[in-house]
Amino acid sequence: MSEKPIPKIAQDDPGYKMIMLGNEAIARGILEGNAIVAAAYPGTPSSEIMPAVAQCAKYHPEMKVEWSVNEKVAFEVAYAGSMCNVRAVAAMKHVGVNVASDAFMTAVYHGVRGGMVLISADDPSQFSSQNEQDNRYYGLHALAPVFEPSTPQEAKDMMKFAFEYSEKYNIVVVFRTTTRLNHGRADVVFGTIDKKEQTAEFDWDRNRWVCVPSNTRPQRADLLHRMARMTNDADEFPFNKLVLSDRTVNGKKIGFVAAGIAYSHLQDALVELQLENSVSILKLGLVNPLPPKSLEKLLKHVDVLFVVEELEPIFEEQCKARAFEFGLSNSVEIHGKDLLPQQGELHPETITAAIAKLCGIDYSTSEVPALEISAPPRLPQMCPACSHRNIYWVMKKVAKKLKKKFANNNDIGCYSLGVYKPLEMADTALCMGGSIGMANGMAKVLPDDVIVTAFLGDSTFYHSGVAPLLNAVYNQNDILVIISDNSFTSMTGGQNNPSNGILLTEEVGTQIPIEEVVKGCGVPADKIWIHEAYDMDGLMEKFEEAAKASGVRVFINRHMCALQELRVFKKQKVVLPVIKVDPEKCNGCQVCVRQFGCPAINFNFETKKAYIDQSQCRSCKTCIYICPQQAFYVEK
Repeated sequence: MSEKPIPKIAQDDPGYKMIMLGNEAIARGILEGNAIVAAAYPGTPSSEIMPAVAQCAKYHPEMKVEWSVNEKVAFEVAYAGSMCNVRAVAAMKHVGVNVASDAFMTAVYHGVRGGMVLISADDPSQFSSQNEQDNRYYGLHALAPVFEPSTPQEAKDMMKFAFEYSEKYNIVVVFRTTTRLNHGRADVVFGTIDKKEQTAEFDWDRNRWVCVPSNTRPQRADLLHRMARMTNDADEFPFNKLVLSDRTVNGKKIGFVAAGIAYSHLQDALVELQLENSVSILKLGLVNPLPPKSLEKLLKHVDVLFVVEELEPIFEEQCKARAFEFGLSNSVEIHGKDLLPQQGELHPETITAAIAKLCGIDYSTSEVPALEISAPPRLPQMCPACSHRNIYWVMKKVAKKLKKKFANNNDIGCYSLGVYKPLEMADTALCMGGSIGMANGMAKVLPDDVIVTAFLGDSTFYHSGVAPLLNAVYNQNDILVIISDNSFTSMTGGQNNPSNGILLTEEVGTQIPIEEVVKGCGVPADKIWIHEAYDMDGLMEKFEEAAKASGVRVFINRHMCALQELRVFKKQKVVLPVIKVDPEKCNGCQVCVRQFGCPAINFNFETKKAYIDQSQCRSCKTCIYICPQQAFYVEK
């Protein structure tokens, strides 16, 4: 058999052009920048970066890549690579930076040896996140430079440059993206892969790497000096661009400041309004620190400055401060969040309308006809045959049987969708690992007729569930922890984790059974239940035992993620049994659709009978169990 060709993303083919996802372009920049160590925890919108890096690593064996168990560990893995004089990168979504920040905030004091980049993929509009925080603030907070690309091409080029910049200024670079860039596609022209030789060696410099106050006090002073240097040089940053125009719009010189996707949308808006040659623009690639000379030139040149930025008014506040500093407060009018929303993604139409209002231009979007019909709203839901749905169903039945309430502290993962109808089985959800942490607190104050539970998945347990479980054991808090183990980090795309033991590179690593970790945390064997999630009779019996018990106990329901299992079935050409509804037995009670809610089960309101959408059914047979009329059956 002939060997598979090297994928284009991994080839050293300067000048080659291809359409790339933003995350793939970032991965290509990591390869071109000759990063040796790359680590990440998956999280939308960053999840596709590391698989693309791993694909490159197959053909560039000097690269060492991994899925880390959480973002803090990922940062530390990468930073240790930098300490050992090789280039390194850590990738995560915006809330992951919160997890990594403990290490990051001190690492900037120490500086780097090999170039180090921290990728923060922010999520304006919260497409798949619990908040929409603006991580440009981390640059201000930590005194770290923040890069923000505006196109996939710039993302690739800027990533490659980030390693050089990091080494030049002895600093960790924050590389901020947003969902629209991460998941957008565009032409990307390849550059050369920088194969500068890197020798991994540690320098045993205790005064530099040990963060005792006697070391970090002088490092803090040095960090301030480095930030001053970066600020002084910011006007020469190759991805910043200042264009000044002497034209006026309705008698005034108009200027703009923008970065990232907001800059790309701004360009579209100016073309739409035919203003592209009539205004001044400061396009930023380095968003912290801002370029002082370019900003001063722009402020002195225009009568009106419009700051176009998503989320927080960071540029706007800095521009106003600089205008005051330069004595221009009364001569330039500065706009930003008075014309643009502070919440959600900025859409081109929103920017266009705001510019038109500012410039006194007639603009209406009414040329686009309004649709007379619209799709009905659809809440996100768990997949057909999802094992999380089964344990939620069982929990509801047991609570009713025992005449007890569950205070169900939920976590971050597919099972969060259990908050919606018909299950409504998530009472709280805060952050990764927060389920067990909050259960610890509730157990201290709620009355005995409430069973305090924590519900989380396998990847979340490895990520940040171990410490709060230790806390529960140590403090003897009366909680029931449910770990729904489907062997994958499913919500972010089905990545591998210690539950299945497969590495990012698809090689076999070490599988770490959750029950062994739980025992190691001090939970006795007779307080641990493990059961197959599709065996509903056994699941009900075992969970009832766990609910009746007291103290710290852990219930593990286990079945492979239904989507991943389907892929296995297809690969192995497994023919699934067909589940059908007997119309003679179905009495239209709708328990299957109104209480259980599997998307494969539908209801015909004319015949008043349930039926199964065979294109969605995964043949888990749970419907056979939950139907009070026993109307579901396996076709012989």
